[in-house]
Amino acid sequence: MKIKEAIISLDIMPRETYDKFSKFSKLQNASPDEIWKHYPSTGLNNYNPQTMVLEASIIETYLLLDYLKQNKIKARLWYNNPLFIHNEKLFRIKGDEVVEENIENLYFVSLREALAHPFFRILKIILEAKGGALVKPNMQTMQNTGCMNKFYAKRELYSKREKYLGDVIIPFNITQRDHKTFMKYVRENLGDKIVLKKDCVQEGKGVIFKDLSRDNQMQSISKILNSHKSKDREVLISKAYDIEREYRCYFTKHGDKKTVYSIKQRVNHEDIDVFDKDDITIYKNISVKWHEVKTDSDVFKFGSELTYEMLELMTFDTGCLEFAQTTTGEIVFFEVNQMAGPLPFAGEDTKNMTRYYHSIFDNMFKTKEKSD
Repeated sequence: MKIKEAIISLDIMPRETYDKFSKFSKLQNASPDEIWKHYPSTGLNNYNPQTMVLEASIIETYLLLDYLKQNKIKARLWYNNPLFIHNEKLFRIKGDEVVEENIENLYFVSLREALAHPFFRILKIILEAKGGALVKPNMQTMQNTGCMNKFYAKRELYSKREKYLGDVIIPFNITQRDHKTFMKYVRENLGDKIVLKKDCVQEGKGVIFKDLSRDNQMQSISKILNSHKSKDREVLISKAYDIEREYRCYFTKHGDKKTVYSIKQRVNHEDIDVFDKDDITIYKNISVKWHEVKTDSDVFKFGSELTYEMLELMTFDTGCLEFAQTTTGEIVFFEVNQMAGPLPFAGEDTKNMTRYYHSIFDNMFKTKEKSD
């Protein structure tokens, strides 16, 4: 059965991002190479605000539109549409009018939304009954309250904790009166230098380094612990390791086929004291430099093989798996970022990132592949 139409939901975009997306509408008919020209290449400092965007979601959507065009699938873009389901029908409100949508062989598509609201679970059912589908990367987010970040991934790797995670402390119901006793235990078992990581927080915003040998640390630590029972603000605590190499591996895992398309390495500027920051928000509180890892290098082979090992234990179908190798040779897993910024280096890496996105799209539209 052919796909009649794909509706791409852009609701996750803030209004400012959507307006910028619309400004670059000429890219609806552009090739991947042309689309990438409107996104800065890592390391070149070539960003031009008149001709480029910084939002990965904009570039990803235009790559998807090109993919659908190449596969002869008609596409529509939806942004901020009032919708409702009545029994087995989907309706949209346009002004003062209620319009029924034809859902025969219709695909509802999102790239970055969790779609965890019950509305979408019912939408999935009625679409599938009519030969359509609801598709997105990592469909598990619909059943996992939208977040498949640090705790989700660490839970899947916990059977191999010593190999991949190192020492981990996970607090629960640690109240204000317990903080001193709890942190005494943390210091005795992890040492002075620790990292507190909040779940489901991106770009380093929820990663806080602390040196417990310094004065006046408890006030900020208590603030973190006071919110650790809140959804998406759960906290895990680990040692602050001395990092030799940090790996950022872009992968897809479709059935038994696992592929790493690109690896980037991050280096923090040495003159930055991470223990003196509220958090390590990238480009705000710390400066970093990215390095391209060539696909024919031993470093790429090492990073890929470790990624494949960990993916054997994990249920992600795509993402950016991040881990580090310490100065003492230990492997420390950080997280899987489901739709990380692409950080494309000019040349080979940009083409590999196109292949990465196309692999994501292939998996989303695999029903089409089987039926053609």
